[in-house]
Amino acid sequence: MARDPAPRGAALATLVPLVLGGAVLLAGGTDAWPAWAAVLAVAALSGTLAARRTPSPKRAAAPTPPPPDATGSAMYAMQRPVRDVPVTGLPEDVPYTLRVTTRSHLAVIGPPGSGAGSEAVFIPLTGHNLVLSLTADGPSDVTLVRLEARVTQHASLVADGVSVAHRRVPDMVLSPDLLESVQRSVEAFEPLRRPDFEVLLDDGPAAVRPVDEGAPALPLTVPGGGSATLVLAPVTGSGAWVHWRLDAAIERDGRTDNPSWELTVTATSGLSTHHPGGGAPTEASVQQFFPDHWDPAVRDGAPGQEGLSQSAFAVVAHATADGTGVLRGPSRTGPDPETGEGLRRRETGDRQLAAGRPREAADSYRAAAAAGSGQAALALGRLLHGQGDLAGARHWYELAAERRIGTAYNNLGLVALQDGRNDEAERWYRRGMDEGDWAAADGLAALVAERGDTEQAETLWRLAAANGRPNAAQNLAALLNRQGRTAEAEELWLRAAGEGSDEAAVHAGFLRHRAGDLVAAERWWREAAERGHGRGAYYYGMLLARAERTDEAEHWWRQAAERLTAAPEQSTGGGLRHRLGGTGDSGEALCAYELACLLDEKGDRAGAERWWTAAARAGHIEGVLRVAQVAMNDHDDLDGCLSWLRIAVEDERTPVDRLATAADALQRLAGGLYDDTRPGNPDALAACALAVEAYERLYGLDPAAYEEAYGQVRDLRARLGRG
Repeated sequence: MARDPAPRGAALATLVPLVLGGAVLLAGGTDAWPAWAAVLAVAALSGTLAARRTPSPKRAAAPTPPPPDATGSAMYAMQRPVRDVPVTGLPEDVPYTLRVTTRSHLAVIGPPGSGAGSEAVFIPLTGHNLVLSLTADGPSDVTLVRLEARVTQHASLVADGVSVAHRRVPDMVLSPDLLESVQRSVEAFEPLRRPDFEVLLDDGPAAVRPVDEGAPALPLTVPGGGSATLVLAPVTGSGAWVHWRLDAAIERDGRTDNPSWELTVTATSGLSTHHPGGGAPTEASVQQFFPDHWDPAVRDGAPGQEGLSQSAFAVVAHATADGTGVLRGPSRTGPDPETGEGLRRRETGDRQLAAGRPREAADSYRAAAAAGSGQAALALGRLLHGQGDLAGARHWYELAAERRIGTAYNNLGLVALQDGRNDEAERWYRRGMDEGDWAAADGLAALVAERGDTEQAETLWRLAAANGRPNAAQNLAALLNRQGRTAEAEELWLRAAGEGSDEAAVHAGFLRHRAGDLVAAERWWREAAERGHGRGAYYYGMLLARAERTDEAEHWWRQAAERLTAAPEQSTGGGLRHRLGGTGDSGEALCAYELACLLDEKGDRAGAERWWTAAARAGHIEGVLRVAQVAMNDHDDLDGCLSWLRIAVEDERTPVDRLATAADALQRLAGGLYDDTRPGNPDALAACALAVEAYERLYGLDPAAYEEAYGQVRDLRARLGRG
């Protein structure tokens, strides 16, 4: 483009105030974690262990012999605690509705075929709720005259497993595929009601008697249109499978009906008490874990509801085949085996990638994947993912998933999340968790946190962190810190930092700095910087610079800035060639920007320009604005200036105040280039068009604040266009 020297010279000063200082206040708080950096599952629970926090007995108790065939049985999360009991002996045309249900926090699962039908049998534990509801559907009264119980059989207890209700999510879940059933169990949990009647099945004969004087008396009349509910508690001390029958007599319109229900109960919980420090495990009663299961020996006051949630450390895991151990993940078919050729080509690709030859590595991975290597498909997906090719990464991750490479599901979730497809991301994360991948649990926790479900996110991150996911522990700490729970956050960060986590060391430095402990803050940030962490170097350098130790600050910033990879350049259509990439807030980009500012203060303008450009190419918005200023003021390069400013205008991450500064500078630049004798000046038109675009964005964000400026720049564009 041809330019007239005078108007251009008049415009040179307009960009001088474009960029203010780039220093970040150290006390400004921690950064938010990206949603994709960082549990909810899909499979049924196959094992739960509970170890009660009880003191060791003075003398080791003798082992309690297990009931017949009860060893080695699996344990399940109780997702359907309320069970309907079918009635017999009731005519079809009765003018009332009669329903009996059981609710138990613990039940033994009998194998299919052990009962009357072909399904598994649900045997509730002693003291559970047996709820009888009677509703008079018509205008006539209905009277429950009596209830009688009788034991019909004591059978050997044959168990396939034990179903356990969860009042809360357990302290430890060893495989993420178990979480959904546990959470459903928690959602379904309700405390048992204090019974009106206890059914004493060990008495001869069995007795149904009121729990206390305030219990409803029989006969009980239900007026027409009304309803009544009675809660019974079947009680036995027998470890056998107790079959019993409840008979009722109901009068209505001069007739008596005699419905009955076939029921079962047992006192065998299938759970044991383990005493820390020694002693043999002893069989536990259901009341030890769930005190609201009725116990006739405890009659004064309603039983407590804490039980397992307070006195036990609950562990959920897959059980081994013999029932004596636990597994870290589900027992599933492994990945498709690699062919010899696939393995050879994949290993070649690994060596090429390690040698810095990604294009050759990609070719080798493609050939290996074509030869049947799922691992090669995963490796190629990772390579393309790192290069920003989300579509390509997705294709190869899907191929890896088809070949049963479990970690591919998590990576597919990450790709979907980065592409803005959150529902799809959630589906992939759940698939990954079903494969036992805690990384997928970590990612899904971030999704639910972003939706505002911080309570669930906290639970899931705690479990993922307990299973060795360092990101989960740090995400949890960040969540707690945002909630003002700084002591809990600091404990997590300090623990993780002590275990070698660079990110945690950075956050530990923040917390120590906020508390005024600069010595500890410096120690943590320096430790992170020494491990090659960009943000650690950035904050450590800021601390040094403020202490006027600028040579040390320069050393650490330069060391980190040099890690910015030299990306292939691409033309932006002007005199300046650059490539914009990265997130802009990486520690390396921040270090490059601060290094440039420091060098500029020292008079090294060339060095400053080099590192501002490096920061800008990494996506640092302040760096972008600085390079635009340098292009115009130092090199008289209007094309390069506008190219960089266009990036600032179009980038959604540009803060509103910096966008406003860029818009104002562009308007002034266009005005400075304007010559009323040459209204069609293409340089002025280009600057003005970009200014209009910037003010359009600002007007959309805050019409009242930018309406006047938006109108002015549009008028300027109209004047420039005439001629």
